[in-house]
Amino acid sequence: MMGRSRRFKICFVAAALLLASETAFAEEWWKDAFAMEGSSPCDGNDSRVTFTDKSVEMWEVGCTIDKVQKIKGLDAVILDLTCSDDTDSVEKRRALLLKLDDSKILRYPENQVLQRCSELEAPGSKP
Repeated sequence: MMGRSRRFKICFVAAALLLASETAFAEEWWKDAFAMEGSSPCDGNDSRVTFTDKSVEMWEVGCTIDKVQKIKGLDAVILDLTCSDDTDSVEKRRALLLKLDDSKILRYPENQVLQRCSELEAPGSKP
């Protein structure tokens, strides 16, 4: 018969694994290439934004992610960024990414709805 202590340890490990897998899944939704909703395909699109776990790449600006803060109870993250353009200027920025129901994201403070590049259609591709 399994002792109470052993059952507790098994339940604790199972809960930790379940929580870890949900957390990993929750983090992944914003890591992809996006462009403004309804815009042209991402190749050559100047509204393209690519989010990775370490950086944010835009048309003329590249940013390093200093900190990612998940917002409890929401599919949202706050990114603290250090950004620079082609010149030597460097600035600190903060961005809020909110996952929308249709797998698009809202980026604030730009107040832009972004759509995954994989979901943007090339002109003339609709029947």
